[in-house]
Amino acid sequence: MSVVWTESSHGIDWRLELERDRLLPGRLVSGRVWLTAHGAFEAQRLLVTLLGTEHWQHEVTETDAQGHTRTRVVTSRAEVAREPVAVLDAVRLADGETREAAFQLPVPPLGPATLEANVAGVTWILEAKLDVPGGFDSRLERPVRVLQPTALLRAGVVPVGQFALYGGADVAEDGVTGSVELDPVPLACGEAFRGRILLHAPGRTELQEIRAELRVRVESTVGGGRQEDITAWAAVLVPTGILEGDRTIEFEGLLPDRALPTIELPHGRTAAGLHVILARPWAPDTRLVRDVAMATTTEL
Repeated sequence: MSVVWTESSHGIDWRLELERDRLLPGRLVSGRVWLTAHGAFEAQRLLVTLLGTEHWQHEVTETDAQGHTRTRVVTSRAEVAREPVAVLDAVRLADGETREAAFQLPVPPLGPATLEANVAGVTWILEAKLDVPGGFDSRLERPVRVLQPTALLRAGVVPVGQFALYGGADVAEDGVTGSVELDPVPLACGEAFRGRILLHAPGRTELQEIRAELRVRVESTVGGGRQEDITAWAAVLVPTGILEGDRTIEFEGLLPDRALPTIELPHGRTAAGLHVILARPWAPDTRLVRDVAMATTTEL
């Protein structure tokens, strides 16, 4: 679905229409821009740029002159992609004049995809700018999302867990064995999914509950890098009961529309897992975990 943005900046009223703000890697995205001048206006050129920036958090330890040390958290940033398109040259507008132009913007074939997390992530913006030599540039900037397609994960371009692309994966812990099945694989943020858990317990175990949690671990992979665990989805599957012998549990869920793809970045990475937690009274919980791959679109 197309999006429309407006802005007023340094003598120009902007109107920019983009066919979509969730961009598919390796594809062109079409757009159109309208410029209306307040007074006579001249610019060297009109550029539309897709700009990707990675951020990552790490701890830095400093020592002062007295030998005291302190550790602080630093957020570093680096540009990971820049795709500029020259739309117009030598823009000259009279007072009240409107100029219209169409463009096509390439999206890098490997992104990297948008990642919305604190300790590591990638953000993308679309910038439309009138380059004014010796003056203030007029511009419009808006965030967009570059998607992680399921096809990219299936193709092996992005490292995933050993069994993340299998419909079913065996699990075992504390004598409990079984398998966890998911459909579809990979999972996609903002989309529905379903699953089935097959359990076998060698004895009789009293449980407070059986719950499932889809967790995404985000890591900054530099020295002193930080990490965070994000619970993307959680549900109680079985309330208080007894686990004995074989048991089958079926469930459904809906992932939030947050960009948490399985991804490998220059300074960070993510890994997802479905945790089946057998909560026991007065005893440590049993955790059965399988690998999960996460996409942000099923279009490719």
